[in-house]
Amino acid sequence: MSSQTERRRHRRSLNKIVTAPGWRGIVERYGDAAVFGLLCVMPVFAALALGAVHPWSHATLGLLALAAVVCWAARVAVCGKLVWIRTPLDLPLAVGVVYVVALYALSPVEWISRQETLLVLTYALIYFLITQHCFRSQRQHVLLWLLMTLAVGITAYGLVNRLRGVDMVWWIPYEDLFHRVRGTFRNPNHFANFLELTLAVALAHLLWSGRGAAQRIVLAYAACVMFVGIAFSGSRGGYISTGGMLVFLVVAVTRGVTGRWWPALVIVLLGVAAGAYGLYGFEALRARFFSPQMGRIDTSRMWMWQAAWQIFLDHPWLGAGPALFNVLYARYRDPLDQFIPAHVHNDYLETLCDYGVAGFVLMGLLVGSFFVAAWRIHLRWRQRGEGEHTGWHWPYWLDTDRAGRPAWLLGGAAAVVVCMLHSAVDFNLHIGANALTLTILMAMAMLAGQARRLTENLPDGVKPLPPVVQSIDLSMAARRAVAALLFLLAAAEATVIVPNGVACAWQCVAERRHKNAEFAPARAAAEQAWAWDPRNHHAALLLGDMALNEALLASRDSEAQAEQALLWYRRAEALDPLEAEPVSRQARALEYLKRWKEAETAHMRALLMSPNYYLYYERLGLFYAARGEKEKAADALRTRVTLNRRPESTRQLFERKIREMTAPAPPRP
Repeated sequence: MSSQTERRRHRRSLNKIVTAPGWRGIVERYGDAAVFGLLCVMPVFAALALGAVHPWSHATLGLLALAAVVCWAARVAVCGKLVWIRTPLDLPLAVGVVYVVALYALSPVEWISRQETLLVLTYALIYFLITQHCFRSQRQHVLLWLLMTLAVGITAYGLVNRLRGVDMVWWIPYEDLFHRVRGTFRNPNHFANFLELTLAVALAHLLWSGRGAAQRIVLAYAACVMFVGIAFSGSRGGYISTGGMLVFLVVAVTRGVTGRWWPALVIVLLGVAAGAYGLYGFEALRARFFSPQMGRIDTSRMWMWQAAWQIFLDHPWLGAGPALFNVLYARYRDPLDQFIPAHVHNDYLETLCDYGVAGFVLMGLLVGSFFVAAWRIHLRWRQRGEGEHTGWHWPYWLDTDRAGRPAWLLGGAAAVVVCMLHSAVDFNLHIGANALTLTILMAMAMLAGQARRLTENLPDGVKPLPPVVQSIDLSMAARRAVAALLFLLAAAEATVIVPNGVACAWQCVAERRHKNAEFAPARAAAEQAWAWDPRNHHAALLLGDMALNEALLASRDSEAQAEQALLWYRRAEALDPLEAEPVSRQARALEYLKRWKEAETAHMRALLMSPNYYLYYERLGLFYAARGEKEKAADALRTRVTLNRRPESTRQLFERKIREMTAPAPPRP
């Protein structure tokens, strides 16, 4: 009883925040609360904002992280004492950030690479804030239950939508032949990965912590809900990666309890047999894995992977640039693939494509450093457990830390494993909610090595293992220097991220208004986006489309509007010289101005930049048809129909047009 009381007092002393008197204490307390509140808001916002896949949601995450850094710097500047927690991932993470920023400075398409670079900076700042701010067990409890509530809540939302037959995420409709559950995400595969990450933490705390019966029941319920969500997501990659994560957890727990490998091997073999039976025994799973629709999707992924590999071979060492796969894909497109993929559907290939061998090695160093550090932290916890129970094997995690730090270690390692498996067939590291959750889990896993009790009350003659995570007390001068550096970093980033975020928000408003045919408000919003960020080629394209629409609808000054549209399209091409769409739209504006030779040249340039895309052959064929050049129009439209035969109504329309142009002239009477 006395030992339990002492441990409770010890935990309260660790969670107690000692602040300076007067206004300094107020700044310290409220700054501390603001940072933790923002850290809790970010994963909730990312998951609810469709998984944070759009530029406006990325900008919002960046602004929240920037606000948290400012609050933490203000607290550091006035606090009476500061402990700097140094983890093994700090150095590889800092080197990776510097490398990404350097590639961004050399990128030929500034706006696209900027979005990727800001995301990398945001994740690095969040990792830093978590490690410096969430080492207290009370906050670790809050983060755990926040993630559990979030995962269960969005799973319940997705299941209710499916039961009601509602094919919508919030107010956005979607089409899905398989009626897959996707929660609040745009893609069910990314939803499955989010549940896999949170499921890893739930199972780790269920099996690897000394929590009470009530908490274990709640964790077991949350884990069951997440299993159901993954099952109904229909993600084949999610099924396989979840199975791999379960194997990892079973091996870790079985080995920890028995001290032998053969029970873990038996359980793994039984799990593999059960998975094979489920795959071939259940019609729904068999149809999901082997249906013709899945075959077409797999073939499309193979085309993407081949194109990404060719881009890597052309840019082997430093890569093409951050997030430039989608821009370069048109030049390497297979003629049978007429989709425009945002990502490679393989994070390993996308890393090679965008960042080259150097970036791939840096990512490998980061992951390798994490697993080495996790193993060293595990050895320190095991030394503590063996010291308390000398002479026989004891599962140390059950009574050495009821706050669950060893469980965070195991859950973080399982989350990295599941993300590595799923990233082979998807691009989950480019989904804001998933990358943010993984960052939080990796930071919490590293904080498991910060527990002070690891070296307390060891038996005589037992030398404690060297620390993995170091706590450094900073002097007043060091605190002020850190605060000054953070304020400078925040100011420098604010000059980029604030205009970028405001411009992305105005661009989103302009696109929605333009889609609803509200032309005047849409033009005003697009002009605001351009005013905030004159390097946003999407805003330039949007302004060009609006000017050309006004030319088509206006009875006066239509040529002036078309000239203005042409000017905007040329600005977009200057900002994004690798993409063919600005050139193709220039051809449309030149057609309206009846500058036929220039329009034909622009159409040919677009086809040269994207040689196998059906849409540019369609536009070229319609251009020749308007000019009366029937043979050229028929050839271009035949190529268009060959490249893309869907949808059926559009294909039949162009086939009828080809027959009309190639039909022999009627005989003269």
